Amino acid sequence: MKIFARSTALLAMLLALASGLVQAEERPEVAPKVVAFAGEQGVKVWTLRIGARSENQALVQVEGVDHDWDMRIQRMDVEKNADDTRYSTQVDGKKFVVLLVRNGWGELYLPGEAKPMMVGYDNGLSEQGNAQAFLTDYLQAK
Repeated sequence: MKIFARSTALLAMLLALASGLVQAEERPEVAPKVVAFAGEQGVKVWTLRIGARSENQALVQVEGVDHDWDMRIQRMDVEKNADDTRYSTQVDGKKFVVLLVRNGWGELYLPGEAKPMMVGYDNGLSEQGNAQAFLTDYLQAK
């Protein structure tokens, strides 16, 4: 009976380990560094490229706002052109630009809010970000 119990425990441990390895392999590629913006009334915006650069997608989290999106990490489309970078998602079935960045300064738009909040690139905040932890938080919330 002890042999059966040990074999079962060993099998369970091996399955758990294998499951963990499979999950690790399923983690998408992300940029090595989080890019953060800070703005009015303590608002913070965290961004992180997810997937290959050619996929033009990022994870975006807004923090410090009295809004349903506070602390929610969302996957967004990224459009870069000569003038600016735009992070957008779908709201009510329509494209909605959430963050528009030019030369390190940006405008944060939230659904239902009358006007944008101004934000600027924050190197100190960016250095505090951890790309892999950010990805883990996103994957766990899915």
